[in-house]
Amino acid sequence: MIPLNVIHTVSSKLGFDACGVCDAKALHSERDHLLNWLHRGMHADMGYMERNLKKRIDPTLLVPGAKSVISVLLSYYPGNPTIATQSPKISRYALSVDYHTVLKQMLWHMLDLLREEFGVINGRAFVDSAPVLERAWAQKAGLGWIGKNGLLIHPKLGTYTFIGELIVDVEIEPSYSIVTNRCGTCTRCIDACPTGAIVEPGVVDARRCISYLTIEKKTSLTEDEAKKLNGWCFGCDICQEVCPWNGKLKLTRSQGLQPKTEILGLNQNSIRNLSPDDFRSIFGETPVSRAGYEQFMLNCKSIPNQ
Repeated sequence: MIPLNVIHTVSSKLGFDACGVCDAKALHSERDHLLNWLHRGMHADMGYMERNLKKRIDPTLLVPGAKSVISVLLSYYPGNPTIATQSPKISRYALSVDYHTVLKQMLWHMLDLLREEFGVINGRAFVDSAPVLERAWAQKAGLGWIGKNGLLIHPKLGTYTFIGELIVDVEIEPSYSIVTNRCGTCTRCIDACPTGAIVEPGVVDARRCISYLTIEKKTSLTEDEAKKLNGWCFGCDICQEVCPWNGKLKLTRSQGLQPKTEILGLNQNSIRNLSPDDFRSIFGETPVSRAGYEQFMLNCKSIPNQ
């Protein structure tokens, strides 16, 4: 069995902000929660959420012989730049190059380092692009709790973190500490959501969520939906901005996740007048490219001038 302190040492060396391990066992309780959420239609038209349900629950279907799940957190908190605080606003997570690439490279490097020390290890790296319940695994690894806004909350890193997993077929000493839910009676995220998307603690109805409306929605926004964007043209940070656990965060130390200068330099006028070439040049390697030029510009133009 690989000692947990070795995993922590490798994680720290690579630049991750937190790391934990749990056994690769099926997530039975999370399965019931997911099925209920899907049954209520809260995934909207994100059909991929209905696919590969068994793989989402059982890691051994993703990595044959899986025995351990290593979860890592990487802070992306960039502070409060104008582009994230004055409309048209872009969510903080999308101000840098695509996090999928950054985290996956780090996770593959971690696997390489473990192989160098412990021999043959089969495994796969996952970052928000496969049927993996990232927040559930991170919680089981002792990296925080699921807040009322549905996000993982780490006691020191808050919610502005990216989550990654390395599922491997070797036994690793698990993290035995579990962080208890510390939201208490606080309802700031629920109260602040302008669309009422947080329908109950820990349950977000994507059909109402501004992040979904500005990124994932396949059809044009209705007039009513456009009015509810609250200044956001890509994503939304409202439930994170009001969370007390994000009150005293340090800026991300990851060089790979520093906000792009070109994005920080945008203003109300320039962002509304981007050409397709401008969009590709500025956002081509960022999460914003997911929305596409036309949808992004429609979102921007749906937001009243201030």
